[in-house]
Amino acid sequence: MKHEFVNRSGNRRLLLIFAGWGMDANPFRHVSRPGYDVLVVWDYRDLSPDWTIVAGYDEIVLIAWSMGVYAASMTIHSIDHLITARIAVNGTMTPVDNLRGIPEAVFEGTASSLDDRNLRKFFRRMCGDRETTDRFMSAAPSRGIGELVEELRAIYPEPWFANPKVTSWDRAVIGSRDAIFPPCNQQRAWQGTPIVVLDRPHYVDLQEIADAYIIDKERAAGRFDARRDTYEANTPVQQTIVDELIADVYRSNIHRRLSRPATACLEIGCGTGSLSRRLAALVPDGFLYFWDIGSNGPQGVDCTRFTSCDAELQICRTHAERFDVIASASTIQWFNSPRRFLAECYRVLRPGGLLLLTAFTRGNMHELTAAGATSLNLPDEQCWLSMMPRGFEILSWTPVDYDMVFDEPVDVMRHLRLSGVNGLDRNSRPVSGHALVRRYPRMLDGRCHLTYRTLRMILKKPDNV
Repeated sequence: MKHEFVNRSGNRRLLLIFAGWGMDANPFRHVSRPGYDVLVVWDYRDLSPDWTIVAGYDEIVLIAWSMGVYAASMTIHSIDHLITARIAVNGTMTPVDNLRGIPEAVFEGTASSLDDRNLRKFFRRMCGDRETTDRFMSAAPSRGIGELVEELRAIYPEPWFANPKVTSWDRAVIGSRDAIFPPCNQQRAWQGTPIVVLDRPHYVDLQEIADAYIIDKERAAGRFDARRDTYEANTPVQQTIVDELIADVYRSNIHRRLSRPATACLEIGCGTGSLSRRLAALVPDGFLYFWDIGSNGPQGVDCTRFTSCDAELQICRTHAERFDVIASASTIQWFNSPRRFLAECYRVLRPGGLLLLTAFTRGNMHELTAAGATSLNLPDEQCWLSMMPRGFEILSWTPVDYDMVFDEPVDVMRHLRLSGVNGLDRNSRPVSGHALVRRYPRMLDGRCHLTYRTLRMILKKPDNV
């Protein structure tokens, strides 16, 4: 395997790209994401990576494309503790398979007849149309036919075509016009994994995937810190969500469990302290710990146990069965891998422990999307449910929509600005505030609505695990 940094700015986070067969770093030199260095690996004639090159990073997000999906699944096990999210794009862990990969006859035909002419034909099939082909060929890989044949023969049938070492992925992106990995085969291969189907050929611009699914955490932290003084006064929905979560605690009759002496309670994403103050009342004789990516602890509570950190990483470093309660309000949708975070919560909770969560779901702030903004790719309710570790018992599960009404679009923009962190993503083609105001939808009465689509969850780890 070969590798090259295509973007390196001394960041503590890394976007790791596993390229497809026949590639090098050239087609991916444009890929970037704020707060992340970008490393491309390719050439799967051998699978012996030197992972010392990533040893200094706090977090790695993986995007694997085409044959890179299988190569990643075979090689990332030794750095898996650094990886938060794994995204597969137009590939499977069974790359040569009549039902779950490239049909064997097609693969063999490519390997046995590869020359310059057929390689160009392959690239055209891979790209799907002239515009995409021209864009790809302007940054085409520079590799010889001989080594490409060797790479195909290394892939199938010998020597390394075997069971993958890492099989859990956060998301599989499938191009509905993929002429290399049949979409129906990909659908079969990814049963049990969240699937996103895009109207794309086999070749997908990975900048689009990075923009859609990788969180700019530093920007989110900076915006929130800048709005601490105005946050609570301008987030009535978030305050109501917290009130209702605490009401769920009483309705589920678990408040007595929280009030036991020496209860260890962790709040993740404590912010200004809306939930923190309520937890302090629920856990009067226990120990409260607060984590937040911002630099300041919650207001109105004892902050001696506050840690400024990326909770998605910090929880992976936490000893098993450390806490009796983990609580988080309107935070985990900002993680690169909520699925992995939830699994870590299960590990870190003691038997009988409780997980109190609220999150936003797909369709949140859909009016902004209608106005042309790019929102976060949030899970829908069913996807949130599928991410819950099997051992959890669901005590409460409540989806609720909250509707805010404003006189003018500019009032919506002011609300978002004063609240600090909103549901918009920062992508490579931002929409101006003026454009959002101009396009913002109005109701028949001329007023503007903003919908918060939320989910409240209370889960319990079994007492006897």
